[in-house]
Order: sequence, then C-alpha cells, then structure tokens
Amino acid sequence: MDEFYSGSDTEKRLVAVAFRAADSLLRSTKYLLPSIGHELLALLTLDTLWGLCLLAAGWFLASIISGPLGLAVNVIFLAYGVYSAWGTIEQTYEQFRDWFWGFYSARNEADLDKAGEHFAQGVVKGGLFALELLLTHRAVRFASGKLVKRYPPPDKLRQRFVEEQKRAKDSRQTPESEKTRPRSAPEEASSQERKTLRRLRELQTTLQASGGIELGRNLPDSGAFGTVLVVGLAGLATVGLVALAAAASESEKRRRR
Repeated sequence: MDEFYSGSDTEKRLVAVAFRAADSLLRSTKYLLPSIGHELLALLTLDTLWGLCLLAAGWFLASIISGPLGLAVNVIFLAYGVYSAWGTIEQTYEQFRDWFWGFYSARNEADLDKAGEHFAQGVVKGGLFALELLLTHRAVRFASGKLVKRYPPPDKLRQRFVEEQKRAKDSRQTPESEKTRPRSAPEEASSQERKTLRRLRELQTTLQASGGIELGRNLPDSGAFGTVLVVGLAGLATVGLVALAAAASESEKRRRR
C-alpha cells in the first residue's frame, strides 16, 4: 500500500491516513521511557490500534479537513454506525492536536517520526485520560470493531506492529537507551513519566479485569435497534450524498470562475 497516498479515491485515502496515524503512534514509543513504551504497547492489539486509527483518521478528515473529502468520509462512516463515537474522538483532539496534523500531512518517514514524537508528548503531558476514554468507551469499541471488519489491518502494519513490540521489549532491557532518548526539562519529565507509567499500569489492570482489551468485543447487537439504525443511517447517507454532490458542484463552479 502507499501510506502517503493523497489522491481522489476516498477509501484509499482514508486507509492511507489511518496507516500513517498507526505508524506514527508506534514510532512514539522511542520518545518515551522504555517502560512506558512497553506498557503502552501492552494495552494495544493490532486490531485495537488499527480500529482507533481508522476512527481518528475518519473523524479528522470529516470534522477538521471537511470539504468534499470530509463529506465522503462521513457518508462511509455513517453506513457503519460510527457517528456515535465522534464526540469521544473529538475530546482527544486538544491533547493530540499536533499528532493529528502530523500524521495527516506526513509525506515521508521523518514526518512520521515527528508525528510520533507529538503523540508521545501528548501522552505524558495529559493526554493519557483521552487514551483511557478511547479504550473503554462503549461507542468507540463498537465503532472500531465494525471498521476493522470492513477494513482489515494492512499486512505492512502487521509487520510494523510486531517489529515495534520486539524493539520496545529489547529497549526495556537496555537501561542505556534511557540516557540517549530525546528529552527536555529532565526533572519535570521524570515526575510526569512516573505518573504516566502508574496510570498505564492501572489501566491495563482495569482492562484485563473487564475481560479483554479488544475493541468491539462483548457488545450486544439488538435486532430491533439494528433495524431502526439501518433505516436512520440510510436516510442520513442519502442526505450526505446529496450534500456531497452539491459541494462538488459548487466547487466546480468556483473553479470555472
């Protein structure tokens, strides 16, 4: 796959942006203490990571980038009942604003590294509560499970995930790596990192006690509710398609002028 794709194919572009989000998140571990990186990866499975990043990419394209691309993504996501998770995803934006813009605008490996650094800073400086919300919120878990079924994790991401898990495990066993990791304000960072590590371990214990961390698991699928939802989504999708066509037409008129 082309992770830096930015063409007109909406689904292909969505997957490319989600891949960059996931890749940059994996890269973030090298900007964290090895112990924190290990605990962060321990919270995630490949499907969890991919589902979260599909949601993050979709919300960003639909809500921040907007325009015809955003409308098209909204229509796609409405068809899978994902819209109910939008409010929760939105709460992560303030903590991870630089990460969102970083993975979206990345055009090379260096850009993805920088986006990963922004994610690491977000986690340590207060974004952990947002990550907790994403991992435990019912609507997000449901939406993520639906999306992963529709868009399975790319093989390239699967390989990256395994590689990063191995690297994090190795770095945790090498204390010297902590001395070479980029840092600013060491004393302050040390205090924040200890608090982050403690909360990550608490979150992991909570998730294990609740029966697993797979997003989309243990969620009932009511037939009656599903029927109503499908009818409602069909109407919303129709409205979205009309709006998309109108936006495209207006955009074409402006170009002609």
